[in-house]
Amino acid sequence: MRHEHRDAPTYGRTVIGAAALLAVLAQALAAQAPVPQRGTFAITNATIVPVVGDRIARGTVVIRDGRIAAVGAAVTAPSDATVIDGQGLFVYPGFIDSGTELGLTEIGQGAPGGEDLVELGEFNPQDIALTAVNPHSELIPTVRVNGITTAITAPRGNVIAGYAALMDLVGWTTTEMGINPRAGMIINIPRMAGGGRFGGGGGQQGQQQARERMTEQTRALRNYLSDAKAYADIKQRGGVQNLNLALEAMIPVVRGEVPGIFDVESADDIRTVLSLADSFGLRVVLRGASEAWRLADTLAARRIPVIVGPTTVTPGSDVPYDAIYANPGVLARAGVQIAFRSNDAADSRNLPYNAALATAYGLDPEEALRSITINAARIWGVADRYGSIETGKVANLIVTTGDPLDVRSVVRHLFIRGQLVPFTDRHTRSYEQMRARPRNWSRRN
Repeated sequence: MRHEHRDAPTYGRTVIGAAALLAVLAQALAAQAPVPQRGTFAITNATIVPVVGDRIARGTVVIRDGRIAAVGAAVTAPSDATVIDGQGLFVYPGFIDSGTELGLTEIGQGAPGGEDLVELGEFNPQDIALTAVNPHSELIPTVRVNGITTAITAPRGNVIAGYAALMDLVGWTTTEMGINPRAGMIINIPRMAGGGRFGGGGGQQGQQQARERMTEQTRALRNYLSDAKAYADIKQRGGVQNLNLALEAMIPVVRGEVPGIFDVESADDIRTVLSLADSFGLRVVLRGASEAWRLADTLAARRIPVIVGPTTVTPGSDVPYDAIYANPGVLARAGVQIAFRSNDAADSRNLPYNAALATAYGLDPEEALRSITINAARIWGVADRYGSIETGKVANLIVTTGDPLDVRSVVRHLFIRGQLVPFTDRHTRSYEQMRARPRNWSRRN
């Protein structure tokens, strides 16, 4: 059938072309988006908490070209600097959340299109989480306002889920945000504890099936690591004819160049990981590890770091009530290097309070602060650039009214890569919208 082209009826309105409409939408979004301020800054008269050294009273931090140009009590503000008077305020390094889903999830509970966390198949080492991150996620600005400037974002599910990424929480593209797109490989240890991947149900028969499934998956993981090790050895000798993208992605892991981030809970899970590390020469970072306190001395002797948390969760009914809260302190006192994670996107803003809660159960407050700054930077291999206030490091800084682990403290100024980031997010926009509503609106309508 022949179709006639007719102009669309306007009904008294202007017809906007697709290109023009996109331009209007882009302009509207740009108007709402916070624009970081660049330049040279000097934070003066503040108490500086560098984390790796003594506090500096009435000190100055100079920021230039995205880096910390100078810090100290005798430092003066350059003539071209924008000066922020820090009288009565404190300067801390920006916080690092060592386990989030930022940028990968927007609306949870399985909303269509709201998540990009899990791929099909049990083994997906070739997947890189950073490529799926939405830089314009509404959650990122809500997280920054509480001092989180850097985060590990990672996929979940499957046995090998793919590469976790270390990123700064500012940037228009994932390339701009990324610090290390291959910070570590997410590996889930098959387990039954706590109703996990194979928690089982349906009585004794269900438990038996779950146990068999767990054994099968553990065997499959060992076989996969063995294949990856063999592939890496053959490639080193120049014998690989056809590239296998999945096994290619595993080469840095089985060579110990990139850590395997193992999701574990029980002491048995941890022993399984240690066995895998010995068999395949893996570099290990444990994550979750609620029973790591049982093996604290072993982990300290082997210098295996542990990403603890979240601590702001309800403890299980089959463990001591304080185990989850005391775990970080036990590990730190044994000499284990710890960092904290929120294990979420929206709740990443509560990272400092996860660390603070552990101080009530034995974690030293100074160690709690280090665990979300310099410790995390060391675990992820960026301590030469992040995690403390030192000359030459990336200027990720927060200016607060007090101890940031205290819920009563407020972040007044936030710098990421030397850019002064405004506190604009969906919450502030909603507040301003409601505050500007017409008076007596309900009466007139």
